[in-house]
Formats: sequence, structure tokens, C-alpha cells
Amino acid sequence: MSKKMNLSNYDGKIVKLTLTDGLVYEGPCMYHSAEYCEVEYGRSEEVLQIDDWLFFKSQIAQVECIEEKSEYIWQNRTEHLMRLAPSPFQMIENGKKTIELRLLDEKRRRIKKGDIIRFENTKDQDAVLRARVEELLVFDSFRELYENLPLLECGYTAETIHDASPDDMNQYYSIEEQNQYGVVGIRISLV
Repeated sequence: MSKKMNLSNYDGKIVKLTLTDGLVYEGPCMYHSAEYCEVEYGRSEEVLQIDDWLFFKSQIAQVECIEEKSEYIWQNRTEHLMRLAPSPFQMIENGKKTIELRLLDEKRRRIKKGDIIRFENTKDQDAVLRARVEELLVFDSFRELYENLPLLECGYTAETIHDASPDDMNQYYSIEEQNQYGVVGIRISLV
């Protein structure tokens, strides 16, 4: 993308965004300044946001405004973005983690079997994995999930499995959120 292009011009507009890797996204757009991103994401670079997806300026090849009546329908998207810390990212990359644990909030309720999840490493936005959703394993709580799923596929290792606890997920999702939405184990395979 041209360094001179002013991304702030797209704030509040419906855009068609083409990334440097050729993927295309459409939807209502929000702009975040480099200063804001430095504080929020530890990366001093402008961002365009579509729903919960963040696209840094260096990832964007082209942006164009499109009409309100465009053919994009957000709820029918088949690729979803999730960010992962380096350790679980590497475990998925190495095939050791095949079940991703998440809150079954509105964003995750859009995911269907066969969809693609684009995982981004939180410490390296250029490190990306794509995985196909093989199965959605829905539970009322992480306690129930932990009792029913093979935790060695959920990011635990032989060294950490003995200390595995549903309470580990409380650092990501509050008990109130878990009670409100339920939880999901997303069985994946790399593509």
C-alpha cells in the first residue's frame, strides 16, 4: 500500500480491502491511528478494522469504498480471524494443539464446520496459519469441556496436564461471560 494513502479517509465507510496475500474482505470499516495501536496492540502502525478483524497498513494492498448495497453479507463469511499468543500458535503450527478453546459468544456462533480460521500470532502479525473447522464441541462451561475433551489436544503438554484446570480460562473469559454464552472447543486441521 502506498505510504501516502490516508487510511483515515475510510473511517465509517463500507470498504473492499485487498491484502498483500491476495485475500479480500468487505464490510463497514473503522480507522485506528498509529498512536492508538501502539498503546492497544504494541505496534505503531495505522489499522483499518472490519468487525473484530484488524488489518495493519503494511498488510493492505488496496482499499476501495463500495456501495451500501454491495454483495457483502458479513454473517456468511467463511474465514474468521483469531489471534493467538506465540506458544499456542506454535503448538497449532506443530500439530500438537488441534482444539482451540473459546467463549461461544456472538463472534464464535458465526463459525461453522468447514469454515477457515486465520490464526495470527499476537507478537508477529505476519505469522499466519489457516485451519479448517472440523468440529464444534459446545459445552455449558469450561468445567464440562475439561471433563469431556482430550486436554493434550487443547494446548496442554505432558508436563502441564497435571495442573490443567478449567480455572485457567478465567484469565481470558469471566465467569459471567461463560455463564451467559457457554463455551466451545473448535477442532481444527491445518490447510
